[in-house]
Amino acid sequence: MSPLAELAGRLDTSCVLAAPEEMAPFLTDWRGRRHGRALAVLRPRSVADVSMILRWATVTQTPIVPQGGNTGLSGGATPDESGRCAVLSLGRLNRIRSVDTEGNSVTAEAGCVLAQLQQEAAKADRMFPLSLGSEGSCQVGGIVATNAGGINVIRYGTVRDLVLGLEYVRADGAVIHGLKPLRKDNAGYALRDLLIGSEGTLAVITAASFRLFARLRASATALCGIPDPMAAIRLLTTLREVAGERISSFELMCDAEMGLTLDLLGAAALPFHDRHPWYVFIEIADSAPDAAMEQVLTRVLALAFDAGVLSDAVVAQSSAQAKALWHLRFAVSEANKRAGPGVSHDTSVATADVPRFIAAVQGAAAERFPTAQPLFVGHVGDGNIHVILLFREAQFRDEAIFAGVAASVNACIFEIVSQFGGSITAEHGVGRSLVGALRRAAQPEALELMAGIKHAFDPLGILNPGTVLAAPPS
Repeated sequence: MSPLAELAGRLDTSCVLAAPEEMAPFLTDWRGRRHGRALAVLRPRSVADVSMILRWATVTQTPIVPQGGNTGLSGGATPDESGRCAVLSLGRLNRIRSVDTEGNSVTAEAGCVLAQLQQEAAKADRMFPLSLGSEGSCQVGGIVATNAGGINVIRYGTVRDLVLGLEYVRADGAVIHGLKPLRKDNAGYALRDLLIGSEGTLAVITAASFRLFARLRASATALCGIPDPMAAIRLLTTLREVAGERISSFELMCDAEMGLTLDLLGAAALPFHDRHPWYVFIEIADSAPDAAMEQVLTRVLALAFDAGVLSDAVVAQSSAQAKALWHLRFAVSEANKRAGPGVSHDTSVATADVPRFIAAVQGAAAERFPTAQPLFVGHVGDGNIHVILLFREAQFRDEAIFAGVAASVNACIFEIVSQFGGSITAEHGVGRSLVGALRRAAQPEALELMAGIKHAFDPLGILNPGTVLAAPPS
């Protein structure tokens, strides 16, 4: 009996997929750029199943690639082409285990979809603030494993700031029960924080406890047309002075990116008569139902107009209008995917450096990649700017040609990031895409510590090999 057949005999028959047509949806990343092969796709129904699978993987030395909603942008959930790996899909561990309205916490299993978590919080008259374009399909395990960000980081932080406790399974099958929903716990090392952002390389997350917040009962949303990124920084400064901690989102988008979004959604989606060089999306909110958020936002916009910062602005007059404005922002990934081959980056610099960083990228792109169309969109309030160089020419649809130019683009952008003391990945993670870049960017002593942590959790290198740290640094 083969090792896989032996495992299949211990699990429910629906837990093991081995036919090529059954495995196919799990073997390609969301962008359709990475394609792998797998020994099998394993779909556990319980934590006990996960433990059994990892014990089997350790004994048989079968590499395991954990996978959530498969919405990642760094290739970390796609197996390599060896066919030796088994994909561990957590989608069937999808229960909300508890909602605590007194302690303001929720505990959800790894396969729970983010939108489901948001809805359960709303049913309890609470809010879970993480919001992403992929929230209808990304899963709890994935957002924790990648330390997801999204549009509300400026107010609530990343997933790291929202997690209270984790349940996870080590490579040897041991289950670590760390779901205590405690705000204060200094009993030893914070192992939880090592797992957040580890991208499935240290252990398999099976459940998480999160902070909940008071439901926001008054909000205001605006879309602004501005002349340049410096105007965005000035607008943010004014907004902070007037609205204080009530800023939920502050997003920047260039007109070229807006054009791609309008190609997808239709020109009527833009509520302006004229196009503008840059756009800012704003949302402010308060938990008090009588908070005059629209008046606050209108005052900010008036001050910005008087200062010459704004060219145009529209304030949503209903929740439907607000949703329509945010749809322009959330449609970016799909619009870029349709537009053609693009080299995408998830960079971060200090917020004050964003205008100079964008100018440096524009200058380098014009000089070194004159046929590329630079695109910029991101969470300027926390310095996270997504830089995309779009190559529309037919020649770049050849994978070999595109791979060569992508390597050159990455080296160029990462050099600029280094000059500004920034990060090569703010929220998407290292995955398979940025392993080499991480080695070049990180301090050798830091890489040595990372390799030591990896070995402590997973001494045989079973979990997600080839990602983050492909091998101990030389």
